[in-house]
Amino acid sequence: MDYHAFLDRRSADWDAFAALIASARGDRTGRLGFDDLERLAGLHRRVISDYAFARTHFPETRTARRLHQLVFAGHRLLATRPRPLPARIFAFLAGGYASTFRACLPSIGLAAGLFLLAAATGFTLTVFHEEFASLFLGPQAILQLRRGAIWIDSITSVTPPELLSSRIMTNNVSVALTAWAGGVLLGLLTAWILLTNGMMFGAVLAITLRYGLLDRLVDFIAAHGPLELTLVVVASGAGLELARGLIVADVRPRAIVLREHGRRSVRLALGVAPWLVVLGLIEGFVSPRADLGPAAKGALGVVILAVFLTWALAARNDPPVRRESGP
Repeated sequence: MDYHAFLDRRSADWDAFAALIASARGDRTGRLGFDDLERLAGLHRRVISDYAFARTHFPETRTARRLHQLVFAGHRLLATRPRPLPARIFAFLAGGYASTFRACLPSIGLAAGLFLLAAATGFTLTVFHEEFASLFLGPQAILQLRRGAIWIDSITSVTPPELLSSRIMTNNVSVALTAWAGGVLLGLLTAWILLTNGMMFGAVLAITLRYGLLDRLVDFIAAHGPLELTLVVVASGAGLELARGLIVADVRPRAIVLREHGRRSVRLALGVAPWLVVLGLIEGFVSPRADLGPAAKGALGVVILAVFLTWALAARNDPPVRRESGP
């Protein structure tokens, strides 16, 4: 096809495409009707094909330059525009996290089971062998308990609430991050964190019960304990979800499975982050207060946990999944 025949056969489509682009740009609503959009997309494909032909056979011509401009004008108009970051964050907090949380419930349930099993083991071993608790508390803390004192008193009386809250936030973030990242090691590090923290929790409950100081411990942990244990389990569940992508067999390619589970894992861990800040503030400013009784602190702990679970498990009508057509 020579140059003039090419112009005669194809220029009408180029003019129609240019007119549709001009119309779309002049529309204040920024939207085209379905029919116009369908026609625009069809013409865009033709213009791309014509541009490839012109660049090969008629380079450096005015027609080739015009087609180049039309191709990119159509691409800018038809390309999907990413939503602004604030809108994406709002969508994630409003419903996206709940979808991820529900999809990861098997991993979260496994993490909860490991923690509870370890806590029961630590409690039982400490009841029969007090020395087991010294693996976590140390001989000095055990000696204090025998004298009727608990290590919590020295921490809250010496450290200002602001500094205590900051330290607690740092420690909580470190534990949650390690529990999540441990999924890379096939979940072994995540499981280790769950087991050691669970056994420590059970041992602490048993040893304070033995020396009649359980009420003092409950008074301190009632406000933040329920949420703290839940966040540790959820962060560990994120790590186990990542490990699932590495271990679980699937008919799909491993890269696709790992990407799917890895995306869920990251989203699940990100949702924990703001609650770690809330947890640090409660543990630093509310838990040490002597003017609040265990009942008030316990009520706060239950309410905060209920708010988190309501948000994480919020029912939402997810749009039907559109299956992509084959290549």
